[in-house]
Amino acid sequence: MLAFLLGILGILAFAAEPKIIHPVPWLGDMACADSVAFLGTSGKIVVLAIPDGRVAGELVFPGPVQALAWDGRGLLAAGGWNTVRVWRWPEGELLWEDAGTSTLIRGLAFTDSGLLLGGGANGLVFAWDLEGRRVWARQAHPGPVWGIAASPKGPVFATAGSDRLAVWDLETTGEIQTFPGRAWDAAFSPDGFLLAAGIGKILKVWDTALWLSLWEVWAHESCTVTVAFSPDGTLLATGSLDQTAKVWDAGTGRLVFALPPFPAILAAVRFGPFGLLAGSEDGTLALWQP
Repeated sequence: MLAFLLGILGILAFAAEPKIIHPVPWLGDMACADSVAFLGTSGKIVVLAIPDGRVAGELVFPGPVQALAWDGRGLLAAGGWNTVRVWRWPEGELLWEDAGTSTLIRGLAFTDSGLLLGGGANGLVFAWDLEGRRVWARQAHPGPVWGIAASPKGPVFATAGSDRLAVWDLETTGEIQTFPGRAWDAAFSPDGFLLAAGIGKILKVWDTALWLSLWEVWAHESCTVTVAFSPDGTLLATGSLDQTAKVWDAGTGRLVFALPPFPAILAAVRFGPFGLLAGSEDGTLALWQP
């Protein structure tokens, strides 16, 4: 805690001072919309108005929320043990629920083709249509699917597991590319041209045309567990088990900004129109506006 407070004091000299708030006692995941952030916590999703930090609503969930996804068009998905729920926001209307996954859903991603993908702790990837019908399920990894991402520009998705980072054809569910190493999270750039992943302590970026490695950097002193691109694709944020979050130039890998240390390991880093929101598992949030 002392290092966290010293980090906040030390950063006051910089123009890009992050705003620190603590709205929930535990954080499992986050998703960001235009002017709100969805915080997955125990038994509910807290809707936070950004940038003022005011609680704007709550959505009930049966247990701790481990995964969230926002489709950009009014649909919010949440996952936890044995359950996935989808709401329409801002109405707060529960559209459907699948309470029979028989596993912990650790990652969620909407596709442009109208599917919701979910990665399970048993290594399965599930696909639902937007009416809640389960379309398919396949074994993607021998262990947990730690992260899942869908390309915004093509029928491709990526999964992060303890054995590898895998890229899949969404239409055939066949594997089309694999990268060795323990992968914790993955993200596609908004234009679909880049794929980023945390592989151990390393942040790696590939192009999606030929799947060539563009750059990599030793990002953290412990595993890089969460990654996210900015809406314009120029920045890439990472969060780590070492309780730090950083912002990188997505084209070069140059370090742009390092947030002050958090009191706990990072649960999620997410960009919105308002900037970067980084959150640690103890519920501490930092809002950084470039």
